[in-house]
Amino acid sequence: MSTSTQTSNLVAGGSFLLEDRQASEVFTREDISKAQQMIGQVAEEFMRREVMPKAEEIYHKNWPVSRELMLTAGELDLLRIDIPEAYGGLGLDKVSSAYVGEQMALLPSFGATLGAHTAIGSLPTVYFGNEAQREKYLPKLASGEWIAAFCLTETESGSDALAAKTKATLSADGTHYILNGRKMWITNGGLAELFTIFAKVDGEKFTAFLVERGMGVESAPEEKKLGLDGSSTTAIVLENCQVPIENVLGEIGKGHVVAFNVLNFGRLKLGSRNLGQAKLALNTAISYAKDRHQFNRPIASFGMIRQKIAEMATRIYVGDAMVWRTLGMVDDTLATVDPNNTMQTLKAIEQYAVECSIIKVWTSEALAYVVDENVQIHGGYGFSQEFSAERAYRDARITRIYEGTNEINRTIIPTRLLKGAMREALLNWKEDSKPATEPSLRTATANAKRAGIVALQSAATKYGETLAREQEVLGLIADIIIEAFAIESTMLRTEKLIAKQGETACAIPIAMTETYTCDAMERIAQKLRTLHAELPNDALANAIALHPVNTIATRKQIADVVIEAGRYLW
Repeated sequence: MSTSTQTSNLVAGGSFLLEDRQASEVFTREDISKAQQMIGQVAEEFMRREVMPKAEEIYHKNWPVSRELMLTAGELDLLRIDIPEAYGGLGLDKVSSAYVGEQMALLPSFGATLGAHTAIGSLPTVYFGNEAQREKYLPKLASGEWIAAFCLTETESGSDALAAKTKATLSADGTHYILNGRKMWITNGGLAELFTIFAKVDGEKFTAFLVERGMGVESAPEEKKLGLDGSSTTAIVLENCQVPIENVLGEIGKGHVVAFNVLNFGRLKLGSRNLGQAKLALNTAISYAKDRHQFNRPIASFGMIRQKIAEMATRIYVGDAMVWRTLGMVDDTLATVDPNNTMQTLKAIEQYAVECSIIKVWTSEALAYVVDENVQIHGGYGFSQEFSAERAYRDARITRIYEGTNEINRTIIPTRLLKGAMREALLNWKEDSKPATEPSLRTATANAKRAGIVALQSAATKYGETLAREQEVLGLIADIIIEAFAIESTMLRTEKLIAKQGETACAIPIAMTETYTCDAMERIAQKLRTLHAELPNDALANAIALHPVNTIATRKQIADVVIEAGRYLW
């Protein structure tokens, strides 16, 4: 079984900064096919009919209920989407997978269970498993008989995953690896039967292993968390865990290839789930604002509340444009490679690392804004556990942390762009003419992308190979590039809508596009002013009019004093 994601030309990852796109070339939410919509409808009905009625049991960690629901999800084919048909799956596209993931937002705790299983839990075996490993494990994961988990983080190695302490020692008879160590914050840690565990062979070769619970995996007690109360999160304890040599996943010493590529897909799928949660929060806020009366009128009639709701809607619209555009690019590229050729698949996935990081950062921060304003619109009731706004706020907080913190993902964006063929193209870019000034969305898009390129060039020129250490600069550049991708994606989505429906029917999408673009250009200008103080050159000076204070330097000074004192001094 297959579905298709129909766009025009293949687009290289990261090329959005250098190349102009037409609306017909991008995939948008409006392009989701009927077949893809049907899969999403199955997922939504499953959540509403099967999962939501059992919400309290899930929140109270009644794990047999969660296990039974996972089996039901398997029966409905919701766990089979990313798994090839040869191993009991459906082998569908990433648009279908993400669309199902969006429906999981109806109950984020269960969404975390299912999402971790189908993404970072199952995909290591899908993409890196050999034939024997796939035949052994994927049918069980597709049916829900077994639940999967991904074990990368440790107590002392969170964002710095390659600093892992977990060891894998070859047994004397050469038949097993003996794993010793402890992993932290493992989603599905108390439920899983199959774990993708990363350990160092001979103390230095970072390697992935497929480890069954029965091989000696022990789960620590459930973590007491801020949110996602109904998902299992535990530490994993490995004490002389006996793993057969045939359970090495991929190549010895190449575990980072497994980890980072799987995380790319995890970030992309998280984007659609984040927006699903945001939509639910917005709908809740609208309903409450219409029902809640103060001063003899609904609070939805007050200007500040209306402004909040409009901004929440705008951010969701923009996020959808970014997520589905990226999913379309990934699907188009994956459709050209042999799914059984791991190296081809890897290259197809890896080239979109920048876009995946952009999606992860932007959608998680948009969700944070939406759930926060949802609480604010509810007022005191938003602070009460009797109303859903409180739980939505708590459940959203983790999205800026897992799948790589937003800080780590921000460093990935510029550093990744300055590697390989993209580096040469970006550093050799020269402007054909002066920046356009006529007010239009196309002009704003061109100027936003220009700002990103000039910022990259300026930083690379000043810092060279040491740029990776300048995180303040990297963060500012990443934010400019994120905004450029957001502006262009939104413009293209709206242009495509106008081509189908006409301008009159698209008045609100046009308004949201204009609103976001206006605000985003202000943010870009501010970040350029900050960068210009640190990276003074003619190119950046031409992009901004003001002479700024070097706030990077002053913040460093403040940080030095406060950190030394260990407290706030004024």
